[in-house]
Amino acid sequence: MKWKLIGMAALLGLSGAGAAVAEVKAGMGKAAYETALKRIEAQRKADDRACKRAKGHAKELCEAQAEGRDKAEKAKLEARYKPSPEAVQEAKFAVAEANYEVEMVKCEALKGRAEDRCEDRAKAAREAAERQARVEKVDSTGGIFGKGEDGKPAKAGKS
Repeated sequence: MKWKLIGMAALLGLSGAGAAVAEVKAGMGKAAYETALKRIEAQRKADDRACKRAKGHAKELCEAQAEGRDKAEKAKLEARYKPSPEAVQEAKFAVAEANYEVEMVKCEALKGRAEDRCEDRAKAAREAAERQARVEKVDSTGGIFGKGEDGKPAKAGKS
């Protein structure tokens, strides 16, 4: 039960990629970027301090969550600072990879077939998130049969 709660907290913490990345179109200034970067670094230090109190597998999981959160937040920040379809895709890839690494640490606590199934689910979830990011990039760039930024079908030769 405790691991399920920790897992849900990790997913909720890292799965905000869609909402945060949706803000990319607005962009941000250098001062706001630097302030946000300092906030992310402060959060990482706080997470590291919290992880020092844990022991054993819980400590490994805490560290994986802290590292994943840090990588994902920095990638999302970069996507907001220098908005482009590629940056948004990279941010989504970073979130998928962070979620994957946390899930793999959770799987280490299991044994035998349960561990194998857990790892397979983690890999499948990462691959699905990466595929979704690729599809959304193609759609946002107006690729073949996609829609452009204005929501209208893309014009020929504009992919």
